[in-house]
Formats: sequence, C-alpha cells, structure tokens
Amino acid sequence: MVNFNATLIAQILNFLILVFVLAKFAYKPVVRIMDERKNKIAGDLEAAEKAKDEAEAVKAEYAAKLANARQEAQAIIDNARKTAQAAHDKIVAETKAEQDQIIATAKEAIALEKKKAMDDIRVQVISLSMIAAGKIVEQKLGSEEDKKLAGEIVDSILKK
Repeated sequence: MVNFNATLIAQILNFLILVFVLAKFAYKPVVRIMDERKNKIAGDLEAAEKAKDEAEAVKAEYAAKLANARQEAQAIIDNARKTAQAAHDKIVAETKAEQDQIIATAKEAIALEKKKAMDDIRVQVISLSMIAAGKIVEQKLGSEEDKKLAGEIVDSILKK
C-alpha cells in the first residue's frame, strides 16, 4: 500500500502552512492592490471620457464662436460695402449737381455776353448808320429824334 514517509507529511504540512500564511498576509494585500489598480484604471477611463466630453464641448463652443465671428465679419463687410456705395452715390450726386450748376452759370454768362455783344453791335450799327446816313444826306444828324429813328431801323434789321 501506500507508504507515508515523514518527508511527505512535512512537505504537506509546510504547504498548508505556506498556503495559510500566504492567504493571511499576501493574498489580501495582493487582492487589495489589484482592486486599487482596477479602481485607478476605471477612474482614469472615467477621467479620459470626461476630458473627451469637455474637449468636444470646447470644440463645439469654438465652432460656434468661429461661426459667430464669421457672421460678424460678413456683417461688417456688408456694412462697409453699403457705406461705400452710399458715399459713392453721394459723391456722384454732388458732382452732378455741381456740374449742373457750372453749366447753368456758364449758360447765364454766355447769354449775358451775347446780350452785351448784341448791344455793342447795335450801338456800332447805329453809329455807322448815322455816319452813312449823314454822308448820304450830307447833313449832320444829331438830334435825339434821329438817333431814335436809327435805333428802331437797326432793331428791325437785327430781328430779321
């Protein structure tokens, strides 16, 4: 049958004592360390998930701010275009009004000069007519009545 040797009993007894000592002093700390590590990993995963969510929130906020900034920039550009167009239209209108004023002034000046020239021509024609009539009639026409008559004749000639 089986022969029990004292060494075998001592080895079994040593094994059981070792299992008891390991269970009492090593197993619990190892399990505690493993639980702590498990909890630390779970905490790190939660922290990583939280950081990811925060990063996504910051990204969404950044995208919203960027879109808002783009809208504001577009509004500023549109406003600047409208202001520039209004200034352009105002300058064009002022230039047109100034041009019309210059043309009106020039027309008035031309009309005034034309009237003055016609008056000068009338005076010269009257004077020449008087001289010619005086030579034809061989008498000097100096009375006011004669000058008036000559003026009427010249006026009728110029109107034709």
